[in-house]
This record gives sequence, structure tokens and C-alpha cells, in this order.
Amino acid sequence: MRFCNESDVNSKKTDILEGLIVFGVVTGILLPVRLFFVAYVSDNWLGSFGLIGAISIILLTLAKKDKLGRFGQMFNRQIEKFQHGKKAKIAYGQSILFLLILGGTIFAIEAGNSQYLELKKDLMLEYEEFSEPEELLAQTEKIGLAEWVYGFVGLFLAVFFAFPQVAAVFAVLNDMFDGWVLHFYTVAFVEYLELFGILLYHRFAFRKPESLESTELGSP
Repeated sequence: MRFCNESDVNSKKTDILEGLIVFGVVTGILLPVRLFFVAYVSDNWLGSFGLIGAISIILLTLAKKDKLGRFGQMFNRQIEKFQHGKKAKIAYGQSILFLLILGGTIFAIEAGNSQYLELKKDLMLEYEEFSEPEELLAQTEKIGLAEWVYGFVGLFLAVFFAFPQVAAVFAVLNDMFDGWVLHFYTVAFVEYLELFGILLYHRFAFRKPESLESTELGSP
């Protein structure tokens, strides 16, 4: 029993180490490409989505064809872990949830700057604290946990019942921080979209035919 426990611990350590290596290598490839694209081609982060997606597909294909050596094997194992069981449900569910939240926020900011621009201007005139982000941040430090929970629940409901006001508030907050709110949410949206796309591509592009799976299951 002791041997099994030690084996399980070592297996978990190996899995964590492989995950860190894969994450580090992939980030070390994709992040510089994205930064180079933004710095020298276009400052629109959405513009690099196709480029990053193409590189990701190339990595997946090379790894599947065993052209990347030991790293390719680790890469395949880590991707496979997110295609079955609880990890797959968590990975796909989290990606969809965050895409909805991030995409909804981006849409709200854009709507607040266009469709609900007059409402946004009224908010900025009515609430002077919007012009002083430092003071507003200081006030948030006084908010307790229960108030944060009620606030999030209220915000969720307001999206459905008072979307113009929510859009105007998000647009004002984005202006308060010099556009960094929209920039951050756009970058995060693209990242999750790429992750979701990679998982889907691997799931369907490298899916084994049912006949082959049945043969493998039936073989001794």
C-alpha cells in the first residue's frame, strides 16, 4: 500500500511538472509572437487571433505526429487530460462561462460608448467620484464580503433588467482607467477563445474512428 501511495504522489508530481513545462514552452512561443504582432503589425489584439490559432494548430499536428520528441508526448498527454472526464467538463464549462462574461463586458462597454452615450454622460455629471479613480478604489476597500456577494448578484440581475445603465457604468469605468478595462477584457477574451478553439480542434481533428476504438477496446 505504501508503494502505491508513493507511486501516486510521484505520478502527480510528474503530471504537475509536465503541465508547467508545456505551459512555459507554449507561452514562450505564443506570447512573443503576439507581442511582436502588436508592436510591429497591428495594435489590435484581435488581429493576432488567426496567427496564434495557426501556430497552435501546427503545434498540435506536429505533436500528434510525434515530430516534437519528448515535449510532443508531454503536450499530447496534457491536452488529452482535458478531453475526457471531469477535467473536460471543467475546462469546457469554464471556457464557455468566461467567454460569456468577457464577451458580454466588451459588448457592454462598446454599447455604453455608442448606443447609451447620453446615459454615460449623465452618469459622469451626476457622480463626481467617477473622475477620481483613486478615491473610488479607496472606497471599495471598505466593502465587506457580504456586500460584494450582494453586489455581484445585483449586477447579474441588472444585466437582464437594466442593461443600458450597466453598459453606461462599464463605459465610464473604462474611461476612468484610460481604456485598460476594455484592453484587458479583450486580451483575456482572445486567450480563452484560443484555448477553447485548441480544445475543440484536438477533440475533433484527432478523434479516432469508432471502428478503431472498438477494435482497441476488444483487443486483449
